Amino acid sequence: MAPQRLQAQGTTDSLSSRALLDGYVQEALAANLAIAQQHAAVRRADAALREARGRFLPAVDLNARYSEFSGVVNIGDFINPAYSALNQLLGQPRFPTDVSATLPFRQESKLELTLPLYNGALFGARAAARAQRDLAGSTRRAAMRQLAADVQQAWLGYATAVRAVETLDATMAVLNENVRVSERLIANGQATPDVLLRARAERSELEQQRADAARQRDVAKRGFNLLRNAPDNADVRLVDDSTLLASVNLVRDELLTAALRQREELAQSASGLAIAKAQQRVSDAAFLPNVALAASYGIQGDRYRFDRNNDVGLASVVLSWNLFNGTQDAARREQAAATRTEAEFRQREAERSVRMHVLNAADAVETARLSLTAADDRDAAAQRAFVLVQRRYAEGLATPIEFLSARSSATAAALNRLITRFAYASRVVELERAAALRALPN
Repeated sequence: MAPQRLQAQGTTDSLSSRALLDGYVQEALAANLAIAQQHAAVRRADAALREARGRFLPAVDLNARYSEFSGVVNIGDFINPAYSALNQLLGQPRFPTDVSATLPFRQESKLELTLPLYNGALFGARAAARAQRDLAGSTRRAAMRQLAADVQQAWLGYATAVRAVETLDATMAVLNENVRVSERLIANGQATPDVLLRARAERSELEQQRADAARQRDVAKRGFNLLRNAPDNADVRLVDDSTLLASVNLVRDELLTAALRQREELAQSASGLAIAKAQQRVSDAAFLPNVALAASYGIQGDRYRFDRNNDVGLASVVLSWNLFNGTQDAARREQAAATRTEAEFRQREAERSVRMHVLNAADAVETARLSLTAADDRDAAAQRAFVLVQRRYAEGLATPIEFLSARSSATAAALNRLITRFAYASRVVELERAAALRALPN
């Protein structure tokens, strides 16, 4: 039996892992349904801000009324007899005797304009809407950054599962050959039946392990395709594993500076503080007067007449000032002050959390990097030991137990090397997210 080395052989693309993952990230950012929801939330917040700004502009309304009356007092019923008596005394029809006038008038049509001249609550509401818009934008970008990391992590999980299946398939070929050799040895009287039974048991165990690895591969593929809003069975490209080991910047001060400048969580906490300040401004406005301009122009009377004699115009400056409402305004102001204090503490907590996240991620990358050499050395040694034992076994100089033990160690070392390499790449992705190193589209 010719010696075989346990090594997975897979078809991969020639491009680097960075180029491939960047393409998948862009695809997911454009197609992911959760990100689409965040885009809609930003548009809603923009519209709310425009609404808040619109409250500073004049409002113009057209109001028209025409009424039919029953049982309403007609002023003409009192005036007409008096005018008739006067006409008789004068002997001339000097006064009209057909006056018909009801209150309210039968019709009233007018344009009404209102314009706030001073209203402190409007300023607070506008500031709150602006902060809400900024918060929605930060939340969207945070979701985009998380999705970028999730896509890369999901791809790495899928690639790990694929390589694991390939490694187990390579091992399966060795165990199939071992079963064939055991059958031949028994047929030639050179081995007892327990050798064949042990070989078959080892192969069955590997088949079970391979089936579970294949299940994990399929689950990882579906999860990855879900993130990019693709069909469950859509093809996923892989790359040469050596391109995963890209160098990263581990200068702690630079990583912390980048994170504190660009992490969306800090922008979210700043927006939360801005909202709290705006709410405090609204509560303070309750202690100040509101001043508005109101003007109207139209016509009124018992019938529609469009002339200057029926025009009616009115302009007013209206002041309103609540002087006492049972300390409700004071309580609201106290609540707003407490909310602002909470937001300030949350902002400080978010900054500390980001710093800790960056430092922990950098430590994880450094630890994973140190593990790469040990994993490579372990795999190389186990593979060489297996080749030697396999050759001795073929020559009848090694027992089946030695062969199976060497095979198990070689497979475990190959899988460990695979997992270590992908774990390193996964921690680099986490550091990228922690330090906000990836540039996101607008």
